[in-house]
Amino acid sequence: MNTRWTVRIERLETRLPVGIYAEERDQQPIWISLTASGLAPAAPDALDGCLDYEPLWRWLTQVWPNTPHTPLLETRVNQVIGFVFGLDPRIDEVWVGLYKQRVSLGALAVGMERASTRTEFETLHLQAAETSALLQSLTQGLETYASHAQ
Repeated sequence: MNTRWTVRIERLETRLPVGIYAEERDQQPIWISLTASGLAPAAPDALDGCLDYEPLWRWLTQVWPNTPHTPLLETRVNQVIGFVFGLDPRIDEVWVGLYKQRVSLGALAVGMERASTRTEFETLHLQAAETSALLQSLTQGLETYASHAQ
């Protein structure tokens, strides 16, 4: 029998190059909180029956900090959501919060949060891929037309 399980990470500190200002091109301390929920065995007897949080923790703290600079926290939030959904097909809901610690003297941290279902996330990515393919096709068509017109 399966039941709903939730992986929860609260205020895990990592370092990311993120932000619109020149000084934010270098890594800065970021807190991440997240929940990821899905169906798994109610009484697992081995790790493969569980929603395993270790690969997620390892990626957040060891791999993700070494990715190129990104201007927007929203992009980083979407990266986490995509990674979590790719990690385990049983996960069907994710909530992510990313918080900069150095933004405001009047707040502990300031950041962005987003929740998504797997269906919503996959639909948005499918639409983006279709739009990208259409734009690429139109660009190639214009280049072909321009070369024939010369």
